[in-house]
Amino acid sequence: MSRRRCSPATAPPLEDEDLLQEILLRLPPQPSSLPRASAVCKRWRSILSDPQFVQRFRKHHGKPPLIGFFNQSYTVVCDFNPILEAPDRVHANRLSVPKRHSSMGKWRFMGCRNGLAVLINGGRREAVMWDPLTGQQHRVPFPPGLHDGPMGSFYDWHAAVLCANAEDGHVHGDCIRGPFKLVLICNRYEQASVSLYDSTSHAWGDIFSMVIENRIHWTRCSILVGNVLCWSICGGDALVFDIEMQSLAVIGKPADNAISDWSFQHLRMEDGALGLAVLSGLTVQLWVRKLNCDGVVGWVLLHKNNPLKGLLPSTKPLVFIVGYDEDTNAIVLSTAIGNFMLQLDSGQIKHIIKRNDMCIDMVYPYHNFYTAGRGVGWKWVELEL
Repeated sequence: MSRRRCSPATAPPLEDEDLLQEILLRLPPQPSSLPRASAVCKRWRSILSDPQFVQRFRKHHGKPPLIGFFNQSYTVVCDFNPILEAPDRVHANRLSVPKRHSSMGKWRFMGCRNGLAVLINGGRREAVMWDPLTGQQHRVPFPPGLHDGPMGSFYDWHAAVLCANAEDGHVHGDCIRGPFKLVLICNRYEQASVSLYDSTSHAWGDIFSMVIENRIHWTRCSILVGNVLCWSICGGDALVFDIEMQSLAVIGKPADNAISDWSFQHLRMEDGALGLAVLSGLTVQLWVRKLNCDGVVGWVLLHKNNPLKGLLPSTKPLVFIVGYDEDTNAIVLSTAIGNFMLQLDSGQIKHIIKRNDMCIDMVYPYHNFYTAGRGVGWKWVELEL
């Protein structure tokens, strides 16, 4: 029986440059995938370190993985907590928050979106956009006139950042070097004032203000629903800023609902509507804003579930909401035995942090791809192998 031979004119698949790139594009988007593949040979490493390939890789996979959380405590210490298991687990010190010592107040972490984080300092009247993977920063002074009085409270200021380049669904990884928008809110004396910064023009827009009865919840970061940014107000209402229409409004909570400040979280629903999760004991109620039978937009109760039933000691059933991932529609719940992540669409729950006491530090999810190679040279994210 004769053995079949390859045609001399046909190159082996891994010798064909175009075909090899197509194969490498389909590696999993986890942090360890490309570093391991780059160790195969110099040729593979050359392909994988090419910025154009990295761009194609991000575009092919779309949504980057959740690699961990930044946490903010009352003591204003912000640390990164990796969530993935080895070999994909990124060292916590690899994504450490910039150290900024100042006699003019403290820096406060405001959350992450599109691979960027934003920190603000009310004393210095300054915001900082920060790329955790590269360490690059972009400082933006507060707009004149938003609030020029005394420094006030540490919790008067709120901010949100988003990529302004809509191509490829905001999956870029270099957003700090591309156009971005920064929204800043000053919430003082029962008034909320907001202004929008555009990095393309390097200018702040008009200031919009309105009276709100309660303060913006200091531990809740913004959520982006379509072109609208939403901030949770203590008691359950939502402050909404339409980026396109340049308008500010308040959406009230579901009628006749008493909502405590640690038991609710506004949501970005799968269909692009505004949602609300309300925690009562071990039961989560899910609400959504939609048209009712009378053609009026209002809150509609979707369902209730008991995600923690049977998981907690009967003597310590206390539960708080301490975080939200708008990309996966998952809330983070703090309990006396640690933190749980509850995916609201599927009902799946995961015990992500284990401990023996209650902790109400807020956690802010961070999604991104594996690489840190930008600018001078190339380097891979350090992994816990």
